[in-house]
Amino acid sequence: MNDSRITLSDGRGLAFSEIGDASGSTVFYFHGAPNSRLSLVPWEMEFASRGLRVVSPDRPGYGASSPQPGRTMSDWPTDVARLADTLGIDRFVVAGHSSGGPYAVACAALLPDRVSGAVVLAGVTDMAWPEAWYGHSEAEIAMMRMPDEQSVAAWCEELFGADGSGLLASSGVELPEPDAALFSDEKMANAMLASITEAFRQGVGGYAQDIFVQGRAWPFAPGAITTPALLAHGELDTIIPVAHSRHTAELIPGSALRMLPGHGHITISSELPGLCAEVIQSLD
Repeated sequence: MNDSRITLSDGRGLAFSEIGDASGSTVFYFHGAPNSRLSLVPWEMEFASRGLRVVSPDRPGYGASSPQPGRTMSDWPTDVARLADTLGIDRFVVAGHSSGGPYAVACAALLPDRVSGAVVLAGVTDMAWPEAWYGHSEAEIAMMRMPDEQSVAAWCEELFGADGSGLLASSGVELPEPDAALFSDEKMANAMLASITEAFRQGVGGYAQDIFVQGRAWPFAPGAITTPALLAHGELDTIIPVAHSRHTAELIPGSALRMLPGHGHITISSELPGLCAEVIQSLD
């Protein structure tokens, strides 16, 4: 794994990791919440075997990426394009998991000359859709409905601690059997814990802002997307309702929705190498 950081035009730092085949087709991957650029490390060999180079940046305030107060989802494609320019990458596929899903959609919509395809795993949909709130995490609903970033940050610090250490202990989420089994593997559990711990390197602020931004209406038009888009959702997912993937699929013209049996919210990440390779092959 290569772990690095660039400086953006406004002086912010953008941290990112690179895994897989350094000479392969490029996928920009956007992590969930709370998570970090390290979240795909457990599947590094699978990406390499598929001939995929995966670049995973930390969103602002997470890991080693500088905060960006007042940001929206539409700001993210600018950062991604800058990172791609720095790495000498012209065209690429984007992928996102859970809270990172909308950022993949944003890049596909706003970077049509750079993004050749998109994969969204159990992605959160546009929360302007009224039905998106049904079955969603009560804690995240409370955060998304707060009036501003500062209120969310204060609420998170009080509930989870300034370092975010109380978040996992108080999540109250019942994992489906596949996800629970994944965490029972010590090596896999340690890798995922390291990624989440890295997410809180700067404290709980990055996560707080991320969920607040998630609750705003999408400031871009998914209907403008013309590149292939594949949306996948685990049939056993208890974290993000499958209605989110179905709705996003309806918003993106020509997109495909695939239900993955035997997968929960976390294990679905193991399918990403194959799904990305499938999208890339469809471009030939």
